[in-house]
This record gives sequence, structure tokens and C-alpha cells, in this order.
Amino acid sequence: MRPSQSPTYYNLSRYLQEQGWVPTRFDWLANFSEQNFQFDAMAAEQLEFKHLLANLVKEYCKELMPETYVIDDDNWPLILNILADNYYMENNPAVDEVDNLIWILKPSKLNNGQHIKIFQNIHAIERHYLNSNRLGGEHVLQRYITQPHLLKGHKYSIRMFVIVTNNIGVYLYPQGYINVSLLPYNPIDFNDLNTHLTNEHLKDDEVNVVQIPTKKLDIFHLFYPQIKNILNTLFKALKNKHPQAFTPSRKSSFAIFGFDFMVTENMSVLLLEANHGPCFPVEDDHPLQPYLYRDFWEAFIKDFILQSVNPQKRHQPNLFERI
Repeated sequence: MRPSQSPTYYNLSRYLQEQGWVPTRFDWLANFSEQNFQFDAMAAEQLEFKHLLANLVKEYCKELMPETYVIDDDNWPLILNILADNYYMENNPAVDEVDNLIWILKPSKLNNGQHIKIFQNIHAIERHYLNSNRLGGEHVLQRYITQPHLLKGHKYSIRMFVIVTNNIGVYLYPQGYINVSLLPYNPIDFNDLNTHLTNEHLKDDEVNVVQIPTKKLDIFHLFYPQIKNILNTLFKALKNKHPQAFTPSRKSSFAIFGFDFMVTENMSVLLLEANHGPCFPVEDDHPLQPYLYRDFWEAFIKDFILQSVNPQKRHQPNLFERI
């Protein structure tokens, strides 16, 4: 793997080579490169950056996510006033009720659980923003799901992969994986983030979760239709906001996104965030390689790469579902 090469293109190159697709044998492959992954930047950032995704959802489909606010160094007093107005009703200062509302604060442009904070009340958020040592910049403040659906007492999230194209639409791969926290969920102690966050790594290279392919989750069939509906609604909104990204052209462009979802206690699925060009593993011994990633890359090559650059291989994707 070259230092400048992304995990996405590294995996794609590897699986292309395994199948014998090399430029010396197939001239058309020489026309495909990392440049084909230059999907419209504004549309991609609208999904990837948490504050822009929150704005898109708020404008078009706010039911898809937990209650979410974009908060920064300037507007945080206004946001906290809005929360106070929403939850401290006139003549009914339900302090106890408000203090039971948990909030999670996420930096807009960071991943892997970096600098995420959980607050048990509005006053704790205020104290955080009055601290000069805090991380600045744009964040999202989101109602924390205090009653998630659990697997044997452990919290989990679902990761699914979506291919976004300029020419032939948006497609969902029907299999993904779940990140299951190693520690049992603790609905009282919010100091230990390991029980609450389902990121693969929180402290350096220390593993925080067990990754299980969705095909091994017996109840995944209950979640998959909800996931498709969420993504269908979201991409309708994205097309309204950025129609230029979906204008057909002679050059095919792609983007691979990893979308994360949380399931509530009543089995409702909610969107959490999206990652553009997620960090696919490059190790051959990664436990998900034989159960997910090999099939994913082979399907991606067949449904998108071949049909986009080789006229004789043109077909509609059939290993991915259009949304």
C-alpha cells in the first residue's frame, strides 16, 4: 500500500488484481483511477460533516435522527436558551425531568469517537462551553438515546455501505456489520465512554468493540427495511439540495459511504452519521474479510467498475439495491 493511497483504492486495486484485471491485459482499465472517486465535493461534505448533515436533516427530514442542534463557539448560548425554552415550561420548572435528558456532543469533522462528550443536563453543557480548554469549532449536540436496543446487555450500532454515483443513482449493499461494545451498557455511569460509544477504537489502538457481520444477526431483517427507508428519504433531500451532483456526464464518479445507525429499545432505527471513504481494513486476517469485505469488493467491481469503464460490460447493478 502506497503512503498516499487510501484504504478504499488499495482494496479496490487488490481485488482487481486478484481477478486478473490489469492494464496490460485490458486497455479500458487504464481509464479508471482514483480520479473516478472524485464525487461532487459539496454533496459529499453535506453527508460527511456532522453539522452539514444535521442541517440537511433539519431542513428536509428531521424525523430521521435524534433531536440534533448545530452548536459552535458563537451560538452556544442561543442553543442552550432554546433547550431551556423547550424543556423548562413556564410555571412548570421540571428540573428533575430536564436533568434526566442526556446530551451527546460530537465534533463535526472528527471520527473514531475523538473529543465526544456526554452531558447529563443543560448546566453541564454550559460549564463545558465556559471552559477555555475545550475543543472549539463546529459540533453537533444531540439527544442521547438512553434506551437503546441491546444485545445481551451490550450496546451496538450498525454500519452499512452506500455507493453514490453521478450517473446511475444511489445503491445500498445489503450486508454490513455491527459494532458491539465490549463492556455492558451502563445507563447510569456516563463517565466511562466505552460502555456508551461503539467506535472501534477510542484510546489509541485499544479495541472497544466486537464486529459481527449483519448476516449473523437474526433480527437484522427487522432493521433493513427501516434503513432503506431512511436512506431513500435522505438521498431525496440531498438531490434537492445538490442536484448538480447527480447530473449524468461522460465520466463516471463514485463515492463510498459508511452510514451508522442506532436501534432504540422499541426497535426503531435512527440515523447517526455518515463517513465518506470509510477506513476499510487492509489486513488479510481481519475477521470481517471472509464474511463481508471480499464479497463487497467483488460486488462493487462487478456492478460499478466494469459497467462504468467497459461498454461491453454495461448493466444495471444487481448485487446492490437501488435506493
